[in-house]
Amino acid sequence: MRRGTDLLIDQIMMMMKNPTIAVLLLTTVFINSFAQKKTKPMTCKPSALAAFKPLPKLKYGCTDDPTESDEKLLKRPERQQAIKILERRLERFTNPAWWQAIVDDLNLCELHRKPGVLSKDEQERVRIGDYPLDLFGNHSLRLALLPDPCYQTGYGGSNAFLLYRQAGGVFVTEVFDGFFSRAANPMGMDVGDLMGQKVIEISTSTGGLHPSVTNYYFVIDPKTHKAVPKKIFRGDKSPTNEISSDLLMADPADLGLPIDATELNIIRGHKLAPSFSIYAEDEEGEIESPRGKMKRSVLRWNGRIYQ
Repeated sequence: MRRGTDLLIDQIMMMMKNPTIAVLLLTTVFINSFAQKKTKPMTCKPSALAAFKPLPKLKYGCTDDPTESDEKLLKRPERQQAIKILERRLERFTNPAWWQAIVDDLNLCELHRKPGVLSKDEQERVRIGDYPLDLFGNHSLRLALLPDPCYQTGYGGSNAFLLYRQAGGVFVTEVFDGFFSRAANPMGMDVGDLMGQKVIEISTSTGGLHPSVTNYYFVIDPKTHKAVPKKIFRGDKSPTNEISSDLLMADPADLGLPIDATELNIIRGHKLAPSFSIYAEDEEGEIESPRGKMKRSVLRWNGRIYQ
């Protein structure tokens, strides 16, 4: 999820002088790694189809007010009640077969809805990021990204819920309320180990002419079984669980950078890395990237936070 395909990068480098084309290309840069890994024909496996269960939808009445971007909409009582109902429905996702199934397989079956190889059109939709992915995670932690029917509908307005499976029950935490982005498939999830504690990484991306990535980190509270922020980065005033970087739009090695210097490459080998890189557009930067001059900063773990 961290970079687009080489083809897109080549196109962007050639067409960056045309803003209209650049915008269209950059909005598709964040093709999820789920699609990039697929080299064999994509298949909806019978076992995954048997375990598949459609995710519930957020349902409430939209107003006639055309200002769907107004954040006041997020506080409407009927919307808040609909979210509570949705959380209760997600708590009923306790079927062991659903949790045992691989998330990638469930996503393919959601698209195909029958056993067998996906059609060429379906496979292409997945590869280019045209099919919105709404489920991420592993056998005990899953992230569900559910569309909002009224808020920021032109930019994929959604709410994200983290599902944690424990002792046969499912505990649900709303981790994003009113998320939206110009990027295709703008969200992903990973889990890493930090001194024996599972840290959940939720990565998000933007589109447009100045694409960036922002990651958020959580852990599961052992008492409530709910997700809580893991504040492992130095903030302006206090530690925070959020970190951002501009996108290089290229492979670091092609720019003379270390191979592992990808933007926010924080979880490696299922562990939190001792250091990682962030980038920012800077006219005085020493890195010549496809999007212009960039500045690189390296944050290092000091035993408590990255700084």
